[in-house]
Amino acid sequence: MILGLACERANNAVIDVSGDIPLLTSVVVSPSSINTDSINVGPNRQPEDTLHLKIAIVAQVRPPAGSQQSSSVLFSLFPGGSTTPLALGQLADDGSDPDQSRGDGTYSGWATFQIERVEIGTYQVEVTAEAQSGFRSNTLIVPLQIVRGNHPPLLSDLQAPDTIRLASHDQLLMLQVSASDPDGLGDIQRVLFNSYRPNGTPSSGNPFQMFDDGDDSHGDLTRGDGIYSLTIVLPSTSQIGTYRFEFQAFDRSNEGSNVIVHPITVTQ
Repeated sequence: MILGLACERANNAVIDVSGDIPLLTSVVVSPSSINTDSINVGPNRQPEDTLHLKIAIVAQVRPPAGSQQSSSVLFSLFPGGSTTPLALGQLADDGSDPDQSRGDGTYSGWATFQIERVEIGTYQVEVTAEAQSGFRSNTLIVPLQIVRGNHPPLLSDLQAPDTIRLASHDQLLMLQVSASDPDGLGDIQRVLFNSYRPNGTPSSGNPFQMFDDGDDSHGDLTRGDGIYSLTIVLPSTSQIGTYRFEFQAFDRSNEGSNVIVHPITVTQ
């Protein structure tokens, strides 16, 4: 019997696979910070509100040597301190929204997720590229800040008379005030005033709601301009003396503005 022996040649050379590995050079998330107190779900903001959020992720990838592009770029979104992802997905370099140019090495995509309003903190977006050969790139981790930071509204420029003379007739009283909010006019839920008689007792109609609806019956001229108006009738039988009016605005977090106090003296 003739035996055939096969001998393998030892190869101690180092195998260089660096050219087969894509390189992830940068990752950007937009927005990088989300203020949950700027997001409205209903007429009032509640801590337990479920918010549906969306961010754009953009990654710059250098492809492996000899390749035009990486086969896939993957992302994961994690709450701070958690290993369970809120969102998983793939970025694309195909020119479709939010990607701007096809085949330029910039990969983009949307990450959608939901949290409760109170689940604030530093979230993490992890991105990795994978070549067609199966080799994976470095992983880049970027923060996403989820915060709560409501800002109260502000009242200014009250337009109201100082004195009204009844002269035995009902009189129209036109009241206007400007309201603003750092979180936008849409964050203003209501503007109102309370009035108090000369003897200090509150008026029976308190609180009176003011309007920014462009309705002439309310005395408002332009809808949505931040000027709130109300026209009321002061009966001829009203008490003579000085009335106190207190104006205030409230936002969707039910946080109140400054209070403007204005006296109006009613004479006969």
